Amino acid sequence: MINLLNSFAEVWMEYFGYAILQNTLFLAVIFLALYYLREKSARVQYAVAALGLIKLLIPPFMPFTIREAATAASSVGSVAVGDIAITPANITVSAPSLSLGSILLLLWAFTAILMLSATLVSTLKLRWYLRKAQFISRNEIDGKTVDIFRSENISVPMSVGLFPNKVYVPELWDTLSAELKHSLLRHEVAHIKRKDGILGALQTLAQALYFFHPLVWMLTGKANEFREMACDDMAVDNSDVTPIVYSRCLVHVAEHMLPSWSCSSASTLIKQKNKLYTRVNYQVKDKKMKKLNKNKSRLIWTLLLVLIVPLSWYCKQPDAVAGLKNKDTGKIYGKVIDETTGEALVGANIIVLNTSQGAASNEKGEFFVSELKPGKHDIRCSIIGYSEIVISGIKVENRKSTALNFKMKPAAITAEKVVVLAKPNSISMLTSPEKTAEPEDIEENFIPYDTPPLPIGGQAAIAKNIRYPKKEMDAGIEGNVLVQAYIDIDGHVKKTKVLKGVSNTGLDKAAEDAIKKVKFTPAKQRDKDVEVWVTIPVQFKLDKPEKKVKFIPYDQPPVPIDGTNGISKYIVYPKKAKEAGIEGTVVVQAEIGVDGLVKETIILKGIPNSGLNEAAKKAIEQVKFYPAKQRDKDVAVWFTIPVEFKLDNKK
Repeated sequence: MINLLNSFAEVWMEYFGYAILQNTLFLAVIFLALYYLREKSARVQYAVAALGLIKLLIPPFMPFTIREAATAASSVGSVAVGDIAITPANITVSAPSLSLGSILLLLWAFTAILMLSATLVSTLKLRWYLRKAQFISRNEIDGKTVDIFRSENISVPMSVGLFPNKVYVPELWDTLSAELKHSLLRHEVAHIKRKDGILGALQTLAQALYFFHPLVWMLTGKANEFREMACDDMAVDNSDVTPIVYSRCLVHVAEHMLPSWSCSSASTLIKQKNKLYTRVNYQVKDKKMKKLNKNKSRLIWTLLLVLIVPLSWYCKQPDAVAGLKNKDTGKIYGKVIDETTGEALVGANIIVLNTSQGAASNEKGEFFVSELKPGKHDIRCSIIGYSEIVISGIKVENRKSTALNFKMKPAAITAEKVVVLAKPNSISMLTSPEKTAEPEDIEENFIPYDTPPLPIGGQAAIAKNIRYPKKEMDAGIEGNVLVQAYIDIDGHVKKTKVLKGVSNTGLDKAAEDAIKKVKFTPAKQRDKDVEVWVTIPVQFKLDKPEKKVKFIPYDQPPVPIDGTNGISKYIVYPKKAKEAGIEGTVVVQAEIGVDGLVKETIILKGIPNSGLNEAAKKAIEQVKFYPAKQRDKDVAVWFTIPVEFKLDNKK
């Protein structure tokens, strides 16, 4: 479930990220348009603001390719069908955890649901307060029949719901003149006729989805103002009530606004009166200033509507149809990595079972299998040195791509890596960086098979033919070499090439030479021998004997006859160490016999290729000791002596 959420969150972040960017640009244009129309009709301004809010609810729908398919498969160990990724249980090997994208998705979803729930609760609460409203009359206003109810729980006239047919008025209703009552009812009927209930619901949804966006909050505030002013216009038009008289009515209503459930604080009252001032100021304007030239109006609407299209694109996976000669087929792509190290595995064979199709992973671990028939397929991934993985029921669809990534687990018993051990004459601290060859496109070297070729005699047959180069052995160089070999139907290695090796060493050639000497059982496809390419990892490792600290019990330790000076006087600081400025401590374990002479020495910790190890051993071997004692008897013991080399002109 967590893997599914992580994969979905990755798609959501990309998709929603595009929507945020596009809508931010569109809202900026909307505000520019509103600034240009600031002196015009509230109906026009509200329509522009409503268009901006509706655009927030339009998901990206224009496909636009901006990246390659290989980069799309970023969730390792997942199978993606279309845009949704799910993780098969046979690949998951560790407890999944929520990604940052999943956390953000959950926070976004929780906040959006919380805001929508708060709005729903507020609406239900309002309906609860209005349940005891008293019916006054049924009136036909501007061709719309509505029922009028009076409620003591509200301070302003209102209609409630998506498709309301009732108007609720406050207690002060009877104090108003018939003309003002008619104008206020026309205002509420204007809301009903304009379907403001539906637009208000869409506005609430947009605000919940983009609760984090300041431009959305600013636009919703403006939309609320324009909506009321547009209805004020409809209330005054073709009426005996002048804008001045209507404005006085609005002020009269505002003066009698009571702190109730919907207006419970001084700050709320101030906001309401500020909005009222805006409405009154708008009403007293000259009507001629509010008119907008029809040509300019058409131009503005055309530009805004056309702008929606380029600002509604999404990234379409180009590999969904790219590379498909037959458009009635699908494609599988993905990546193969080492589960332990996370490194990309080159040369892994991905085979679509019961078909002759497949591919090999390239130097980045990526693979692509095209021209697959729609339906469910079983996919096998194998590479020498790793446990084989078979995933069943991978769905392939027409003109779509399926992402399928593998985490390969190193095999413990079967198909082991070839490990070459050597006992060096001397081991140094020298190292050599690995290199990555620039091979030909490995996908071209892929030949499908059902049974892979295996070396006759197992991996040991390769190991026994490998000769660890002396130069690298003496220098202590180790490393891994990845060789791709072409095996013919007779089991002979026809050609090899190094996919990944250790540069400036003889390890690459040693691995290739050994593999060429080995005979294989040929690969089989449908019980027929076939020629194939196979990838073989060869590990060169120096067999460094474990140094165990030897201990023989004693009561009194051995002591140099001349004290510590008895050791230091024999030490000669090596010239090459001096010139190189090498310092350090060499820890020597010495066997001291019952006669006080040093019988054998071992370096437990040293500084190779400096001469300091040899200098310390040579000095200690020349020292004579008082032998160790156990129960007043001389005994031979192993004794550890640290020797510090320091360039301070002193031994």
